[in-house]
Amino acid sequence: MTTEMRGSEASGMKWVAGLLSALMMLQGAAAAKTVLYVSPDGNDEWSGRSADPEGNDGPLATLEAARLKVRGIKAKSKDAIEVQIRGGDYKLLKTVVFGPADSGSKEAPVTYKAFTGEKPVFSGGVEISKWAQCTKDPAGMAPEAKGKLWVAEIPKASGAPWVIRSLFDGEDLLNRARSGSFKYRDVEKENDSNRQGKKLTSVLDYEGKPLPAFDRTIHYRDQDLRAWPNPSDIELILKDRPWLANVIALDRVDTKTKIAHLAVDPTYQAINPNNRYWVENAIDHLDEPGEWVVNTQEGRIYMWPEKEITEMKVIAPYLSEFIRVEGEEDGPFAAHLRFEGLTFTHGVRDTLHEDDKGLQHDWEMYDKANAVVRFRNAEDCSLSSSVIKASSGTGVRLDQHCQRIKVASNHLHHLGGGGIVVSGYGPGTKDVNKNNVVHDNYIHHIGELLWHSAAIFIAQSGHNEISHNTICEVPYNGIVVSGCRPHEFYLVKRIPFRRAWVSSIRFEECEPFIKKGLAAKSQNHLEHFLPLLHARENKIIMNDISRTLLKLHDGNAIYFSAMGEDNLVERNYLHQNHDTAGAVRLDDNPSFTIIRENVITESERGLGLKGPADVINNFIFTETFLRGRSTPGWLGGTKQALPVRNVFMPPASSKSSNGLYLTDDRAIDKPFYENLPRMKDSIYFTANTGKPYVPKTALGNDLFTGKPVIPGKDSVKLQYVDPMFDEAAMKEGLYRFKKGSPAEKLGIKPVDLREVGSSLAGASDSGTGKTVFDFTDGSTLDAEAGIVGATMTVDGIALTTRAIIGSDQSEEGNTTTIYRTSNALSINTGSVSGSEYQNFDPQEAWVFDFDTDVMLEVIDFSGLGRSETMKVTIFDGSNGGAGVVRTVTDKDLLSLKKPVSAGTDIRIEQIAGKARIDSISVSKPSP
Repeated sequence: MTTEMRGSEASGMKWVAGLLSALMMLQGAAAAKTVLYVSPDGNDEWSGRSADPEGNDGPLATLEAARLKVRGIKAKSKDAIEVQIRGGDYKLLKTVVFGPADSGSKEAPVTYKAFTGEKPVFSGGVEISKWAQCTKDPAGMAPEAKGKLWVAEIPKASGAPWVIRSLFDGEDLLNRARSGSFKYRDVEKENDSNRQGKKLTSVLDYEGKPLPAFDRTIHYRDQDLRAWPNPSDIELILKDRPWLANVIALDRVDTKTKIAHLAVDPTYQAINPNNRYWVENAIDHLDEPGEWVVNTQEGRIYMWPEKEITEMKVIAPYLSEFIRVEGEEDGPFAAHLRFEGLTFTHGVRDTLHEDDKGLQHDWEMYDKANAVVRFRNAEDCSLSSSVIKASSGTGVRLDQHCQRIKVASNHLHHLGGGGIVVSGYGPGTKDVNKNNVVHDNYIHHIGELLWHSAAIFIAQSGHNEISHNTICEVPYNGIVVSGCRPHEFYLVKRIPFRRAWVSSIRFEECEPFIKKGLAAKSQNHLEHFLPLLHARENKIIMNDISRTLLKLHDGNAIYFSAMGEDNLVERNYLHQNHDTAGAVRLDDNPSFTIIRENVITESERGLGLKGPADVINNFIFTETFLRGRSTPGWLGGTKQALPVRNVFMPPASSKSSNGLYLTDDRAIDKPFYENLPRMKDSIYFTANTGKPYVPKTALGNDLFTGKPVIPGKDSVKLQYVDPMFDEAAMKEGLYRFKKGSPAEKLGIKPVDLREVGSSLAGASDSGTGKTVFDFTDGSTLDAEAGIVGATMTVDGIALTTRAIIGSDQSEEGNTTTIYRTSNALSINTGSVSGSEYQNFDPQEAWVFDFDTDVMLEVIDFSGLGRSETMKVTIFDGSNGGAGVVRTVTDKDLLSLKKPVSAGTDIRIEQIAGKARIDSISVSKPSP
C-alpha cells in the first residue's frame, strides 16, 4: 500500500470519525430532555426537579403549576420536556388549559405522563360529608322514606352556580330518585314545528316568515306532576323517539292548567299520549334504599342510604373539562402535547342550555365543553394509556380544527355520556378536522345517564382511522358517522334556532349549494351538498362491537347518515347486537360506502342499507341478510356497485319468519333475491329447516335462476350451497374454508379476526366487575329448550330455572318465552302464537337460583308502567323464615345489593299489571 493511499485512508477515517461525532451530537441533541415531577406531596413553590421532597425543594403539587413551569423552561430551552406525575389523588376544580405557548415541537414534544409503575388519579368531584339523620321530614317526602333519610349541606363552590346532577359513592354511581313512567295528556298542540326535518320540509317553503319558538310544554295527567318549589332541580326524561332520551330541567309547573314548562327546547314535540316520560330528583319519588335528591334552594342533599353512611364516600362531580388543549381558531394551534397513563374520575354530566347547538338528533352537542379531555384547534397531540371512568359526562372530544390527534390504548368505562367524539365545524366549506387516529381503546358501560350516547361519534370529520377498538355494553349506537341531511339546509331561514344541525350551519358558505338544491328537480339528493359534508374516507377497521342497544331502539353497531363518500367498514366483528335496524346501517341520505370482509353474527339483521355501497366478502350469520327498500339503494345514488362474494348463513336456531327475505319488517311477501336483481359470486346456506329458510330449489342451484351451477366454471349470482367453513378455526377468530369449498372457487377470501378489537379488553381496571344475565333471543332460557332446569352461564356463574308458577299457582303447562323486539324474559301460561306479545300476568312467577355465592345487584324490569308491580322474594331464611321480600312499582330498576348464597331460591312474581325482565346483574362477593 502506497504512502499516498495511506494518507487518503487516514483522511477518510478522520472524515468518518467527524461524521460519527456529528451524528452522535445530533442524536444527543434530539434526545435531550428536561424532566419535572408532580406529586401529592409536592409544593407549587418548589422547582419540580426531583421526584421526592428533599429539604426545601422537590416535586410540584399541581398540573397547573407544572404547565406554567414548562412554559418558563420552553422560553430558555429547546429540549423535550417530560412531566412525570407521581401516583395518588389530585383534586381538580378548574380546567387546566394548554395553549400554543405550552406546545412542544416535532423534535421536542411536551409530555405529561404517569411516573413509572404509579397511578395518578384526577378527580373533578367534591366530597359531601357531615351527613346527619333527618329530624324533620322534608315537604312532599314519600311515605316509604319516613325515618330513613339522611341529609347533608351542599358545599360552597366558587365560580359558576353549581347544580348537582349525579352522585358517586367512590366510583359507584348512585341512583337519583326517579318516578315510574307517566304519559302525556292527549291534547292537540298548535305548534308542532320541532318534528323531524324531513317531515317539515314537506310543509315549509324555504322562504317565508320565521317560525315561532318551539313548544316547551308538557300536558300532564292527574296529579303526576306538582308545583315543586325548586323546579330547576327537577328533570324530566322524555323518550319521544326510540333513538333519543332528552333529560331536561323544569322551568315551572302550572297545576291549574296541568301544564309543565321546560327550561329549554326538547328535541321533539312532547305530544304523543302513548309515549312515556319520567321525573327525576323529586323528593316525592325518593322511595327506595340507595336513592337521593338534591334541593339547590335549600342547599341540601337527601339520601336513603343502602349501607351505613359512615362507610360511604359520597362525591358530587363539579368539573366538566379536566384538560383542554386549545389553540386559536385559524392558528397558531396547540401542538405536540402528549398525555400518558393518567386516570380521570367524577366529571360533570352534560345539561342542555339555551345556546347549545346539536349534532344529529342531539345525540351529542356541537363544540361543547362536556368532555373530561378535550382537544380544540390542536395538531399532533395524543392521549394514550389513560383511564376515564366513574364520570358523568363524555370521555374525550376532538373539536373544530383537529388534525393528527391520536387517542390510543385508553380504557373508557362507566361514563354518563359518550366515549369519544370527533367533531369538525358545522356544515360549510371549512374542512379542517381530519387525519386523526382512534386506536386500541376499550369502551364499555357508557351512556349510563344519557342513553343516546355513542361509544365513538364522528361528525363532519374525515380521513380518520378508527381501528382495533372494543366496544360493548352500550345503551344505543356503537360507532356513528354523521353529517347534515339535505332537508336541514332548507330549514335554516325558517327555523334558524333548531338545535340539531340547523343552528350550526355556516349559512354564507352553504347558500350557493342550497340554491342549487332548490333549483333541482329532486331537492333532497345528497349530491347537492356533498362538498359540505366532510365525514368522508374514514376507515373503520378491526373493531369488536357487541351488546349495543341495551336501552334504546332503532340503532346499530355501526351507523352512517348524510356523510361524505368512501367511508370504509372493513374486518369488523359485530356480534350480540340485538334489535338493530342492521348491525351496519346506512340510514337516511347516505353516500357511497365500502362494506368489506366483516363478520356479523348473533343478531337478527345483518345490513340496513338506504344508499349505495360496495358489499364485498362479508360473512353474515343473521336471520335477515339485508334490511332496506324494495329497490336497493345501491342501484342509484352517487355511485353504483354490485354486491359480490358474500356468504349469508342464517343460524339454525332462528325462529324468525323472515328467512330468505329482504325486508323492512313489512314487505315479507317476496324472497330477497326477487328484490335484488344484481349480485355475484355469493353463497346462501343454512341448517335451519324452517319453511322461510329452505329455498324452493335443490342444493347447488343458483337461487336467481333455479338452475345448477358449478363455481369456477359457470356464472354464479347466489348459489345455494354449503360454503364449508372450518369450524375449529372459526372458534379462534379465523373464518376460513375447508379444502374443496365452493367459496374458494368463487373467489371468496377468508377473514382473519384473530387480532380484532382492543388489546385492553378484559383489563383488570374494569370497574364494578358485574355479571349481567341479559335475556336476549339467543339465550338458553328459551321455551323450546325446556325452561325448568334450563341454565344460562355468564362469566362462570350459572343461573338455573327451578320453577315456573302459573296464575293458578300450578307448575305444569307453563313456559318461558323471549319476546324478540324487547329482548326481555317474559312468563306466560298459554301457548305462544307467532310473535305474539307475552308478559308476566298477575300471580305468575319465575323461580331460579345461582350455582355460587353472589351479590345480587340489580334487576332491570322492562317498561313497568303506572301501578304495575313486581315482588322479589329471596328465600334465605331471614324474616322468620319468609325470606327477604322487595316490591317494585312503576320503576324499571330494582337495586338490591343483597348477598345470596349458592342454591338459594329467588322468586320474581307479578302482582299487578304486566311486565317483563330485561336483565339481572350480579357480582362476585369480596373474598
